[in-house]
Amino acid sequence: MLGPDSRIKQSRAASMGDALERHRDHHFRRLPSRRVSGERTALRFIEDVGFCTAFTAGLGVPCLREAIVGEREPVADEHIQHDYGIVMTWRFKDSLPERRLVYYGKVIAGRPSFIARDMLGAFLKLRVAPGSYRKLYERGMLSHCGKLVMDTLTKRGAAETRVLKLSSGYAQPSKRATFDRAMRELQEKFLALKVEERADPFCYVWDTVEHRWGDAMREARELSRSEAAYRIVKRYFDVAGFGAERGIARLLAIDPALVTQAARRLERERLITREYRIDGYPGTYGILRQFVQATPPA
Repeated sequence: MLGPDSRIKQSRAASMGDALERHRDHHFRRLPSRRVSGERTALRFIEDVGFCTAFTAGLGVPCLREAIVGEREPVADEHIQHDYGIVMTWRFKDSLPERRLVYYGKVIAGRPSFIARDMLGAFLKLRVAPGSYRKLYERGMLSHCGKLVMDTLTKRGAAETRVLKLSSGYAQPSKRATFDRAMRELQEKFLALKVEERADPFCYVWDTVEHRWGDAMREARELSRSEAAYRIVKRYFDVAGFGAERGIARLLAIDPALVTQAARRLERERLITREYRIDGYPGTYGILRQFVQATPPA
C-alpha cells in the first residue's frame, strides 16, 4: 500500500504528464473543437506550428492528418480512400505547395512533411550542404543517380518523373528502387522537390529547390547556422512543449551541437529548463519553464 508521500509523487507525475499532453493536444490540434476543417485552416495550422508531418503521427511533432481528425494518433481506415483525414491531407499536399504557400517534401524523419514559409530559410541553412550538387557528388555525398537527375533538372527545368528516369538511364523496372532512393535523397538534401501532380496521365513534376524557392535560398544565405537552429528549436519547444535535444536533432536532421547551443540560449532567456527529469519518462528533457513553475514544490 502506498504511503501519502508516494501517492503525492505519483499525482504530481501524472499531473505533469497530463499538462504536457494537453499542451500538445492544443497546439497539435488533437481536439475536435480545434481540428482542421479545410484548406484555409490547414494553411493556418502549418503556419502556426512551423513544420509538421503530413500523415505520420506520434513522432513528437504535429501531424496534419492528426489535426484534421482532431484526435491523438487516429487509426487509419482499412480502405484509405474512405479515410477522410488521409484524403484531405492528400489534397492539401498538392494544392498548398503548388501555390508556394508551404514547402512539401520528405524532410522530417524521411516522411512527407510541410514547412511554413517563415521557417523554410532556417531549414535550408542547416540542411543544404555547402557547395553545388556537383561538388557533393565529387565528395561522395550524392549518389550517381541523384547527380544525373540534378543534371537534367538544372539544364531543362521542371520535368516529369518519366523524363528524369529516361534521361538518367534509370527507366528499367530493375532500376526503380535505385531511382526512388535517389529521389528521396534529393528531397532530404533539399536539392529537388515535387512541384506538381498531373492527373491525365498521372505523373509527378519535379524541379530544383534553388529554382522553385530562390527567395528562401537567398534568405538562408543571410542567416548564421546558430540563428537558424535557434529559430527551429524555439518553434519546436513553443509547439511541442518538451523534448530531448538528441531526439530533436535526429528527428529534424540538425547537428546535435547546434540544437544544444540553441537550447542553452533558450535557457538563458528563461524560456525552457534543460536536463529536466519528468517522472514516468526516460532520460532528461528540455521543457517550457511554465510547466516547471506550475509544478508544486516537493
